[in-house]
Order: sequence, then structure tokens, then C-alpha cells
Amino acid sequence: MSAVRTVTRGDKQYYYLVQTYRWAGGVGRKEKYLGTSRPKNLQAQRTALDREVWEATWFPTFREISAAYQGRQRTLPKSLSEKEQEDFVVEFTYDTNRIEGSTLTFQETSDLLTHGISPDSKPMRDVRESLAHAALLRRLLSKPEPVDLAHLLSWHKQIFDETKPDLAGQVRDFEIRIRGSQHVPPSAVEVRPMLIEALRWFQRHGETLNPVERAGLFHFQFENIHPFGDGNGRIGRLAMNLMLHRDTYPMINIRYGRRAGYYRALEKSSITSSPRPFLLWFFRRYRGEQQWWFRPGASTRGG
Repeated sequence: MSAVRTVTRGDKQYYYLVQTYRWAGGVGRKEKYLGTSRPKNLQAQRTALDREVWEATWFPTFREISAAYQGRQRTLPKSLSEKEQEDFVVEFTYDTNRIEGSTLTFQETSDLLTHGISPDSKPMRDVRESLAHAALLRRLLSKPEPVDLAHLLSWHKQIFDETKPDLAGQVRDFEIRIRGSQHVPPSAVEVRPMLIEALRWFQRHGETLNPVERAGLFHFQFENIHPFGDGNGRIGRLAMNLMLHRDTYPMINIRYGRRAGYYRALEKSSITSSPRPFLLWFFRRYRGEQQWWFRPGASTRGG
């Protein structure tokens, strides 16, 4: 987090915003002059300084990941590309549903989606939501759709129409609480206007952001608004990956076994009303998950 530094010269004071950071085994420093008085928009100045630091650290790494991914995709046989995409569909469907309480194991999810074998003695709700999620993801990967209100509602309806027909495809008009969280989502009268305004903001400003930053920021804001009565996490993680896919960046699976850090980051950002904690967690997680692209022989590092 950046700090304000005051420098006194004669009878005048000058204010600077200073941030130190660790990167590649060293320590860096960025400084931004604020003027002769503390600015009222200090949070905006902090955000701008953060992005300067990220442009010198995280964003070049993400661009390298995207270039390596695209290079490999150009040389990969079609059958192998299709298999890897289907593997992601199975893994992502398992983890995103398991995070939300599905009782299906990974093997049961794989058998269901790959061979059509439905597990015995498991709730039909879990089976149907897994099937619906996988079918939707396959369709969107082959024919992408924009992340806007109409499509968010449509995706929610497709996943939950059979299991939660009273909630499917509808922005909530009732109050909710998130179990185990200090964050209180917006009231029923606020949620639709907030969601619409967030989507408009991304339409106006989204292209100025790094694609990984944009996907992570959207996910945090969507979860913070919590627009649906149920299924917010699944729709938010789906939209996040569709954004990455659209921008030719590899998608990311937030794994059930590593959900604790994900929860903590979302919680910290929610209670501080700042996306920064979640974005930093997301940047680290994304880079960690994508190191595979830089293994010898895994990538052409294409231009």
C-alpha cells in the first residue's frame, strides 16, 4: 500500500505518494508528486500509482503468458486442442460447483460429462447443474457472447432453470446475507442499478485495462454486488473466464482445494471497499497457474 510522504522546503510543504514493492527478488520504488496540499481524491491517486507499478511488473508477465499461449495454440494439433479444452470444461465445472456445495467428486463429474454416467445416491440438483454448466461453457467457448446484463441473466437461467426455477435468470429483489462473511451485499433496491452501472463502466473503460486485471476486477465487483439469489460465484467465475478467452489469454480454474485464499481475498476487498487485495491475490494465482506455458517445449513464445 502506498504512503504519503511530506517534504518541507522553507515554509512550504510538498506531498508525494510513495510505494515500494518486491519483484523478481529485488525491491522497487515508485513515487508520484501530489502537490502542495493533500489531494481530496487520494484513493484515485493510489489506484493510478498501483497501475504504474503493475505496468512495470505484472502486466508484462501477463502479456508474455498470452503470447506463449497463442504461440502454442497455433502449432497444436486440432484434436489435442479440443481435448485440452474439454479437460478444462470438466475440471472447471467440478471445481466451480464444488466450491458452491456440490457433492459430486471429480471422478463422478468426469464420468458424468465425458461418458454420461450419472452417479448413484447423489442429489439430482448437483447432477443437473453440472450438466447445464458444462453444456453452457462448451457453447460459449465455441461461440462467445458478450458479458452484458442480458447474457448474464441468460447464462444464469440456463444453469439453474431446472433446479432453482424461482431464482433462475432473475436479478434478486430481496435481501441476502453471505454465510461466514462480514460483507453485506447491496439492498434489493440498489442491486440492479449497481449492476447496470458496473457493466456500463466496463463498456466505457474496460479496454484501457490489462485483460487479466479486467477479468479479476469484474469478478470482484460482480461478487461484491451479489446480484442473484444463488449462483453468483458460478456466474462470476464463468464471466471472468469468458473475458480472458475473448482476449486470447488462457483461462483459470480456481480450485476447490485452494478456495481459502480466494475467500480471504474477496472478503478483504469487500470489507475495505477496495479491489486491490483481490486483484493482487488474483495476479499471483493467475501467474502461478500459467507457469506451465513457460516450460521448455510447452510454448513457441510466438510473436
